Amino acid sequence: MIIGYDSIKAAKDMESQLAIEITGITKIVLLTAKGGIRYYPAVRNYLKMQMTVLANKMIEGEITADHWQAWLEQFGKGSLMADSGENPGLIIYMNSDAWNRLRSKGNKVVVGRGKGNYKSIDGTIQYSGGGYAGVDLEELAARGDIDKKFGPTPPTYFLRIALQSNKNRILQGISRVITEFPYHKYFIEERER
Repeated sequence: MIIGYDSIKAAKDMESQLAIEITGITKIVLLTAKGGIRYYPAVRNYLKMQMTVLANKMIEGEITADHWQAWLEQFGKGSLMADSGENPGLIIYMNSDAWNRLRSKGNKVVVGRGKGNYKSIDGTIQYSGGGYAGVDLEELAARGDIDKKFGPTPPTYFLRIALQSNKNRILQGISRVITEFPYHKYFIEERER
């Protein structure tokens, strides 16, 4: 005869199985993201996976990249960078000290800075001699007159694509854990005397 249900143990075991599944899925998304990096290979070394488990509330797998070039990889650079509809930090960047005031906010072409110290996108203080002030550095880079690093890069959206390309795997994995969980094993039966 069934006299109850051990919901506490069932919830704990379900949480454990979901955490294992989400860890595996997060690793797959991380590897997919690393494979999508094209322009700034150093970003691969900064991608990190973190798991957060809040008892009976939420299990979260998170992938982060705490390297300034991750933003450039995700959203692009120069005239090819994503607009503010796709790049949530663009307006903040354009209004920051890191934005070159000689640069157009419309076409976003990288141009030389005026003479003096400036704060770079990576937060460091740099010096410009001002020799290329207002000059289109992307064009010079394309011609090979200056370092190619001044050329534009398109957005790869490597994190977004990693999530989207694994969407079915994520949904199927979580669904499988929930549908195949042995709920029946947690019924408490009266023991015979």
